[in-house]
Amino acid sequence: MRDFTFTIQSEVNTTKEILWQHITQMKNVNDELMPFAKMTYPATTSEIAGREVPLQQVLFKSVILLFGFIPIDLHYLRLDKREYGTAFYENSYSFQHHYWKHTRTIIERNGQVIVCDELHFAPRISFMGYLLLPVYKMIFNNRHKQLCKQFVND
Repeated sequence: MRDFTFTIQSEVNTTKEILWQHITQMKNVNDELMPFAKMTYPATTSEIAGREVPLQQVLFKSVILLFGFIPIDLHYLRLDKREYGTAFYENSYSFQHHYWKHTRTIIERNGQVIVCDELHFAPRISFMGYLLLPVYKMIFNNRHKQLCKQFVND
């Protein structure tokens, strides 16, 4: 099983607290993912910031929709850890992946708020990782672009 990984970070023009509230809401995750993808989610788990969530167990199943309407995967989302206001550590799996480990951190450095995504994934069909890696990098670059746009005038 081959592990594929990359990291991306961006400076976001907002406060750490506002950014945390924003990135922990599923509707905002979907805003970041579009136009490439969308995740379904139950209304009861539309956000993870202001409530207790079970750790190390499936929080919900999400259908991954290519371009927002073509089902391409079933994702079992679970969190290993959540550091309120600072980070979450996702350790999910899906029909396509043995694991999907996504860590998103927020740090303040020299008066700037930085969001950092680190992704590790292992496709069930190993060679697919070579095809998916540039696609996921493009999607996460778009996510950061969309995220930064949300706070351009703050």
